[in-house]
Amino acid sequence: MTEAGQEPHRSLLIIDDDSLIRVLLHTALQRHYDVLCVPNGLDVPGVIASRKPDLIVLDIHLPGSDNFELCAGIRDQAALQRAPILFMTVCRDERGFFESLKTNGNSYIRKPFKIPELKRKIEGMLNPAPQSGPI
Repeated sequence: MTEAGQEPHRSLLIIDDDSLIRVLLHTALQRHYDVLCVPNGLDVPGVIASRKPDLIVLDIHLPGSDNFELCAGIRDQAALQRAPILFMTVCRDERGFFESLKTNGNSYIRKPFKIPELKRKIEGMLNPAPQSGPI
């Protein structure tokens, strides 16, 4: 808890090459999360090592980068093996989602999406519902 009696903000790392999307997501999410946005995957290993985000939002189609390989590299960093990874994609087929699962991505959201939908998905990934036991 912070001095004001509030829970500290959880941190998000958003990786997207589109500056408009980065600004939009930062603006929409900054009241609820500590948001860091980066335009490419080049600096991601250093950023996640120093910031240790609680959740990573990763655009599947970053130019000049294999984002499934980037996801696998993130998973290799011990501190983030449990941090959920949410892929953003413009793909309309399910193949991208299944590829993300192979690299331990947790979920995906299709662009364009509505901000409330993104917030629900993030909250669900950060605060999963408890599993019910056998009846």
